[in-house]
Amino acid sequence: MVLPILPLLVLIPFISIIPILFFEKQGIRTTQIITSSIVLVLALVLIYLAAANFTLSFSYGYISILGVNFSLQINSISLILVLMSALVFFAASLVFNNFIKENERIYAVLFALVQGSSIALFLSSNLLVLYLFWEIAEFSMFFIILLFGNLNRRQAAIKFIVYSIVSSMLLFLGFLVIYTGITPHTFDISSIISNAASMPAPMQLYALVLLFTAFAIKTPVFPFHSWLPDAHTEAPTTGSMVLAGVMLKFGGYGFILTVTMLPIALSYAVPMAALFILSSIYAALVAMRQHNIKRMIAYMSITEMSIVVFAVVSGSAQALNGALYAMLAHGLAVSLLFLLAGSIFEAYGTLEIKALKGIIRNFRPAAWLFVFGAFAIAGLPLTSGFIGDLLIFIGTYSVFGVSAFLPLAAILILAGLLFWITEKVFMSGKATTPVEIIPKRVYYTGIFLAASTIILGIAPFLLIH
Repeated sequence: MVLPILPLLVLIPFISIIPILFFEKQGIRTTQIITSSIVLVLALVLIYLAAANFTLSFSYGYISILGVNFSLQINSISLILVLMSALVFFAASLVFNNFIKENERIYAVLFALVQGSSIALFLSSNLLVLYLFWEIAEFSMFFIILLFGNLNRRQAAIKFIVYSIVSSMLLFLGFLVIYTGITPHTFDISSIISNAASMPAPMQLYALVLLFTAFAIKTPVFPFHSWLPDAHTEAPTTGSMVLAGVMLKFGGYGFILTVTMLPIALSYAVPMAALFILSSIYAALVAMRQHNIKRMIAYMSITEMSIVVFAVVSGSAQALNGALYAMLAHGLAVSLLFLLAGSIFEAYGTLEIKALKGIIRNFRPAAWLFVFGAFAIAGLPLTSGFIGDLLIFIGTYSVFGVSAFLPLAAILILAGLLFWITEKVFMSGKATTPVEIIPKRVYYTGIFLAASTIILGIAPFLLIH
């Protein structure tokens, strides 16, 4: 008998809330690590079953009058995103105690809600169920920023939730347009894809505008991006790891669904691609102007995700594979960079670039891990980022021609910026005196993320067929 892996993946984080409510500090941390470990093991089992051509799905009646089921399904798209989520949440759970000093119980509950909702969102095969978990994750992250963030956390949290509410409203309206326009009426994603041709072109266009705007806000891309740098700067370190490593992929995944469900979307591929190219280069240039390391990494994320959705709207299967692998690579690399940035803040009390010098003299492992993260973001060969970029640019070239290589300018800008930061902050100058020591657990977690990036860069055949 095969275990019900899909519902277990979703339910285990939510079930972990029960012991979290009763355990003390050490028990809370242990529960988080055990929960994330089980989720990671189940995600690895999914990869094995997918390679063996097992078909996994789960469905349970939810709102029968609308034909809405609590339905989960694994496919080549959700498989990669679930693995990415499991890796990032596991890493974040390992360093939980290093960055959350008080109200651990509340944080652990919110963390579990984001974890379960994120995995459920990627597995959902029903738009209404997807929307439900989207909302749970967004509001949980709002409270993580509001309650556990830095000095200006309230302003950042309010900005985050305002953008999130606008995005959610547009998303819900877009789903309703699809439901009313499709024949037969349904929220089931597979049925929508199969019957997409029955939807009138005007209805498809209305849905496209609504969903495009909703997902552009959450990816985010220019000009809907201003909430992200504030949220990352003020969020706690583990919050930034999850927000950048997992939740930004909600938007990328949403664009994949949009292009798949609405045939009319590819008719507007060129103007959408032009916007995403502009967004990638704009964010890279703005990243050069930042004086705070976390804000700089946040703008890098905008560049990376803009390139991802640029690949998605091309409609190329090869580019789509590249987009998925690029999201996986970005999730791991950016989580590593935010982990190290948060550790530097704990050690020195600042993330201002002009105030930090010669970190390698105090914390050699942290410096070299940051260098590796910089290489991974830039797409160094033998890292997973290289595989994603390679597939993206080969796939998009077949659709857009030479203009497909324009986002390379953004990647080159980011590479130069990261190497400049590495030299200025980590390698040169008289060492800034640290206030605290970076714990060994942070290094072990960083090594785990770096090793995952290398393994998936060397062996992409484990996920891409």
